[in-house]
Amino acid sequence: MKTTESRIGRTFDVHRHVLANGLTVLLVENPAIPGVAINVSVLTGARHEPEEKAGLAVMASRLLDEGTTTRTSLQIAEAIESVGGMLEADGSFERIVVSVAVLKLDIELGLELAADILINPVFPEDYVEKEKSRTLSEIASARDRPQVIAGWAFSELIYGTHPLHRPSHGYPATVEALTRTDLLDFHARFVVPNNTILSLVGDFDIPELLPKLERIFGSWQSKVLSFPTYPKPTQQTDRRVQYITMPAQQLNIYLGHLGVERANPDYYALQVLDTILGGGAGFTARIPQRLRDELGLAYTTFASITANAGIDPGRFVAFIGTSPENMKPAIEGLVNEIRRIIDEPVTAQELQDARDYLTGSFVFAFESSSQIARFLAHAEIYGLGFDYIEKYPKYIRAVTAEDVTRVARKYLDSENYTMVVVGPVNQNGDLLSDGSE
Repeated sequence: MKTTESRIGRTFDVHRHVLANGLTVLLVENPAIPGVAINVSVLTGARHEPEEKAGLAVMASRLLDEGTTTRTSLQIAEAIESVGGMLEADGSFERIVVSVAVLKLDIELGLELAADILINPVFPEDYVEKEKSRTLSEIASARDRPQVIAGWAFSELIYGTHPLHRPSHGYPATVEALTRTDLLDFHARFVVPNNTILSLVGDFDIPELLPKLERIFGSWQSKVLSFPTYPKPTQQTDRRVQYITMPAQQLNIYLGHLGVERANPDYYALQVLDTILGGGAGFTARIPQRLRDELGLAYTTFASITANAGIDPGRFVAFIGTSPENMKPAIEGLVNEIRRIIDEPVTAQELQDARDYLTGSFVFAFESSSQIARFLAHAEIYGLGFDYIEKYPKYIRAVTAEDVTRVARKYLDSENYTMVVVGPVNQNGDLLSDGSE
């Protein structure tokens, strides 16, 4: 095994290795808990599938544990259940993730199962058909939820032809057309060791573990990677509005525009802005306080520009769920609060409260071994550094009121925005008295 780097953080030691086949390995010993969390992140997802095969990456991820060249689906399930462990596989826009949790004495079994489903899946034809039916049912169910419909339409208007415009699970027509060959081809192209991060956190000894990793993953063949390319989405310079008729008791309103990438140097100032404007769990911010608590316009309301920042730009979203008769004041309220944080400095108390909230709640993301294992992959992908848990509070405390105003003026737009309204309205935005067309 080739050791390329070892980074030491104040809170925990992270040992980084790269196998000869390009597999990146991140290890943290945590003997306080008698178990091991394994996270395997393959850096591919819906962003790498063609438009006509939308839903391919998520389907491939869900079928990884439904049979390999060495084990049936039942054998995989029985193996992990027999030791009281957990094994899950799922996919998203940016990555495919296999998560395993086992006791210390079962670490080899956990690693072998993870390797088997990643390296040797066969995507059995009968399971492909079952997964297609399941996905189609999920899409049909989601289409009955006005907030989901609003979010989908919002992304379609913001992203245009960029892959982020579509749901990661695809559309009914594209899911119907997917084949076992499509899954095998996608897997062969992107699920390779030199496109994968393996992180382990738990009760193990690194010198003893390294030969096991080499034995289990070392024969996995690397390949030359070729990723599809597409133009970056651009900030809109116009206003885009869409009304969608659905029978519902309330209106679901999405208002916003293109957001930022996770690597944006203003990310931390924008997190503080998010907290002051849109809030977080247990934190009452401007939009919830004004629109929900003071004016009584909202059942649910929030706003964020950093929540889904990733490799590609996310979205700035201000959302409100409100009674139909409150549509106009609710929309005006969202726009006014966006405009106010652009035009007026935040107060010293707002700034201090937001910084205290962010630094105080941050530690709860590192309570379990599985959380730390996920963080290691996140830090590797976005170049955060493994001492991020130490640096993050410093980043947040360094944000000033002037920084918040600067990033608000740079990244928020209260004039050129996209708005989607879903509920008892017609296509012109007129309310329907009975909630139907």
